[in-house]
Amino acid sequence: MKIVLVEKKDGRCEKFDEKKSHDVFCRAALNAHLSVAEAGKLADKAMKDLKQFLKSKRKIKSTELFMQKIKILKKYNKEAAFLYKTHRDVN
Repeated sequence: MKIVLVEKKDGRCEKFDEKKSHDVFCRAALNAHLSVAEAGKLADKAMKDLKQFLKSKRKIKSTELFMQKIKILKKYNKEAAFLYKTHRDVN
């Protein structure tokens, strides 16, 4: 995957971290009471979607990335998406 920069609210940029995003998806799924195995599978599928979305990007605002993660989570588990959206400490 090519390097994608994530622009933070304060203007700083950092390299997109696949592991961090995978962990976010996994923790959101665990908080929605999925088993560890189910959470891992959901995170894998969600990461595939997220990487596809980021393919055409060079830079993305952190808020847009956050909203895209919610959209992807909704596709697989509405409760996990809700928890991620309303409890930012999940990530």
